Amino acid sequence: MREEAEERKILEQQRKKIEQEESKYQTEIEKAKEVLAITTDDKQIEDLQRKILELQGQLSDVAIKKEEISQLQNGKAGNVYIISNLGSFGDNVFKIGMTRRLNPQDRVDELGSASVPFRFDVHSFIFSDDAVGLESRLHSILNNQRVNKVNLRKEFFYATLEELESLVSELDPTAEFNKTMIAEEFHQSQSTDVPYISDYVDQFSDDDE
Repeated sequence: MREEAEERKILEQQRKKIEQEESKYQTEIEKAKEVLAITTDDKQIEDLQRKILELQGQLSDVAIKKEEISQLQNGKAGNVYIISNLGSFGDNVFKIGMTRRLNPQDRVDELGSASVPFRFDVHSFIFSDDAVGLESRLHSILNNQRVNKVNLRKEFFYATLEELESLVSELDPTAEFNKTMIAEEFHQSQSTDVPYISDYVDQFSDDDE
């Protein structure tokens, strides 16, 4: 519930920002049209017409974002994500959750920012008008494979990439699935010689002798 409240707060902030952009483009279009109505210079007319077309395109993009935010705010729409963290949980544990963030990657980055030692890899973002229902269905199918069978709010499951790919394809054939487990930070950490505390202890012991 706290997570949902935070996401709705972020969406509201994004909505206000989008509305400011929308107002700015509308004002600029009106000003350009006013100048266009009184100018007789062919070059200026051409420049103004080009500018108006560009602004209308930007306004259209803003309108689409505004509609997406409204959809996320007022319904069950959102993105179901499937992510892994090889360095933290191994190669057969996946987190399956959902977010209403306009950019679902923001939520994944947040999950990997402090609570785990490495960033998460994203295997799929599945947009749905009923993301809550889709998440619930995935959790139900994988219920016997839960890592934590006591606290059902913990959304970690034992599975293979092939199993999840097949499941995603069955539930939403249009959804993309990435089978690569990059684990960049983990692999870099494994290949980097980092001194451990024990190394310093041995060094101090040698100095004392």
